[in-house]
Amino acid sequence: GGPPGIGAGPGGTGDSGSTGSQCAPAAGATASTTVSDSGCAIIERDTSACQADREAAGLSGPWLDLTCRVSLSVADGVITAETDGLPDYKSNYYNDDDACHTDYTGAIQNPNLISPLDQAVTFPLAPNEGGPVSMGGKAFVGIAANGVVIFANFAAPQDDIYQEKETFDACAGHPENQGVYHYHAEPFSLTQDDGRFVGMMRDGYPVYGRRDADGSLPTLDTNGGHTGTTPHSTATPVYHYHVHEQTSTGEATLGQTAWFITSGSFRGSLVDCPTCGDR
Repeated sequence: GGPPGIGAGPGGTGDSGSTGSQCAPAAGATASTTVSDSGCAIIERDTSACQADREAAGLSGPWLDLTCRVSLSVADGVITAETDGLPDYKSNYYNDDDACHTDYTGAIQNPNLISPLDQAVTFPLAPNEGGPVSMGGKAFVGIAANGVVIFANFAAPQDDIYQEKETFDACAGHPENQGVYHYHAEPFSLTQDDGRFVGMMRDGYPVYGRRDADGSLPTLDTNGGHTGTTPHSTATPVYHYHVHEQTSTGEATLGQTAWFITSGSFRGSLVDCPTCGDR
């Protein structure tokens, strides 16, 4: 789906930059033995190659676990993440002749195809509690650990996200009408009913899977987060978000549930992001 800020346009070309028989974005990404019911495997990503440069820039914790395919820079208290937005696994939303294409019959195919992004998303180096800030009108609300962008828990105006989720691929992503592949809900290549790291939200707070480190489902605030220990902060409790279950109140999908990444608002304030499609 395309929230406000993306704009209308034709479907993407699906030109992922993959050549030959190799799925290029998947280089350095290894499928684990944990596989969802839809057939999506948790992907293990080695980020050691970019760790030293990131630490030299003053980054630590969850920032070190973003794929090295995401370029990170720090200036004037702002972190800039640059990504091509391509998933590092096969999807039915890559072009048929792309090495990253696979057939998938477990969902409704939407008419769009994946196109690479040249996207910069900005984050505060030091997050604060300046919110809540509505995600309405924000095209990009975060970036996942694999470089895929995160959208909020709602669809484009007049659409129902609970109907739209029927078009998600096996790993729970899909492209909007300009080819921007993205997640609204629990991304199965990153987390599957666990507490794994999912990504960073634009207010600088991290987001994890459904569960806390002890395996319990946490009690969350209205922004979808809470203060507690995380895989990146095992001794000091910190604020962070979780994937969490929500229930539709829409007429067509009343009572349906989904595990979305966001609640529709940020806990912290944002920094200016000229390329994020904010309105």
